[in-house]
Amino acid sequence: MTLLDAVSIRTSLRSYRHEPISTVQQQQLEKTISQLNASSGLRIQLACGRPEPFRSFSKSYGMLTGVTNYLIFAGPGSDPDLEEKCGYYGEELILTAVSMGLGTCWVGGTYDKKSCLCHLAEGERLVCVAAVGCPPEKLGLREQVIRRAARGLGRKIAAEAQEGPAWYAAGMAAAALAPSALNRRGYRFSLLPDGTAQARLEGDGPFALVDLGIAKRHFALGAHGGEWTWGDGGVFRKAAEEKSCGAVIWRAEGGARQYLLARHNGGHWSFPKGHVEGDETERETAAREILEETGLTADIDTGFRHVVTYSPKPGVIKDVIFFTATPTGGREHPQESEIADLGWFPFREARERTTYASDEEVLLAAETYLNQK
Repeated sequence: MTLLDAVSIRTSLRSYRHEPISTVQQQQLEKTISQLNASSGLRIQLACGRPEPFRSFSKSYGMLTGVTNYLIFAGPGSDPDLEEKCGYYGEELILTAVSMGLGTCWVGGTYDKKSCLCHLAEGERLVCVAAVGCPPEKLGLREQVIRRAARGLGRKIAAEAQEGPAWYAAGMAAAALAPSALNRRGYRFSLLPDGTAQARLEGDGPFALVDLGIAKRHFALGAHGGEWTWGDGGVFRKAAEEKSCGAVIWRAEGGARQYLLARHNGGHWSFPKGHVEGDETERETAAREILEETGLTADIDTGFRHVVTYSPKPGVIKDVIFFTATPTGGREHPQESEIADLGWFPFREARERTTYASDEEVLLAAETYLNQK
């Protein structure tokens, strides 16, 4: 599931099952948190098995029940864009959790802030938190009504934006699904004459900038990549789009599967992949890149198709299409200009070795697919 897929299914959940988040889910969240903190300068943290911030509020107000895990959104108190960044990068983490099958809910005021301050360092400011955990088996009536209303609003806004470019209409539809305090949506998006988009606040409130950051992240996902400037009146410039293809390569060894990982010259462990050239099909690109980067020929299984979207550099958005594949021949050796090392690993070790959370998600999806074949 992509983050944009998660946008369309996410809803704020008030109740959670009394089950712990699995170890695998915790590890995936922590890996994502580490990457987001490195790119944003924030101090996002995951607290598990800690119901204290919500216990008294659940009893007094009936707002949240069953919450034992939460995300802390904080950062340098001197950062003028701290609240908006918490919304922008925090929503990426929230959507990542949703894509993993977890439930979430942004929480601005109905929790015990003092019990969260112990997680902060000197000079850091707590902005808000979010509940995260195992969702109920079935959505409550309230959540169902909110989801239907949000989807209807998204379709209406997208239709109204049809006079602009397709990416703008798609961005507006995704922004319409962004959660906000008291559902007030105190911001307005517009298309400027120079082909950029702008977001402005309408009114104020204690979490207006957090809401603005969340909506900007939704817009960027819907528009399929681009960059915002921070603050009220921030401008969005659509990114150039690129496409690569690759594969999760596996083999049977000793009655178990092993996966081939490549340590790229940048130091990260991932899967063989590369840019589409000319009029190649996705399958042809994946086969060529595997041969170039590993020296192996491979049988590509397009029954598995997983898309990862990320920004490799400012102004560029890239879709990477992953298939599964098995070696059929060739001589294994790394491509010196791209790959520092190759290694075969059992599933658990391969999962721990992958550098990026998105690659770990691909591996988990591939393992599930192969187990079900």
